[in-house]
Amino acid sequence: MRYGTDKQVNQNQKLFGRRIEQLKVIIEDDTFIPKGSTNSYHEFIFSMYQALVSGRKITPKMESAITKIVKAYAKRLKENNDPKIQKQKLDYVENTVSKITMIKRVLAGCNYTRGYTVDKLYFLESIEKQVYDRGSLSVKQRKALNKMYTQFTKRIEKSEKKTWL
Repeated sequence: MRYGTDKQVNQNQKLFGRRIEQLKVIIEDDTFIPKGSTNSYHEFIFSMYQALVSGRKITPKMESAITKIVKAYAKRLKENNDPKIQKQKLDYVENTVSKITMIKRVLAGCNYTRGYTVDKLYFLESIEKQVYDRGSLSVKQRKALNKMYTQFTKRIEKSEKKTWL
């Protein structure tokens, strides 16, 4: 798959030699791009690398995108090697997982229908898996968890009031 002439290949090598080396390292890093990944971002990284080594004309927009790829990778490497950030992430994961476990316990005491309970448990387990994998949650996910906790505790309080009457 060759786009340009040898002259263009050599020109890209001269102009973007460092970027070519950096993208090659990124592509070969299995922790960043797993083998067989169909993630569109990973495919984009590979296509930018192919454009550089094949002698394709590199536009300013493409050059900017390649720079962003390298910066994002460097940031990720820094975070993965910084013990302070790793500890913060680990603390966040432990704290969040304990809260999710608490929500599961509250859900178990709500006496919802089996189907509803299974649906909510599926959601909670998918959130828990994401916390372990990524070490983060979106604002919407945190709001959903807060809403579930509030809903479940209200239901338990309501059922406790009924038993006292």
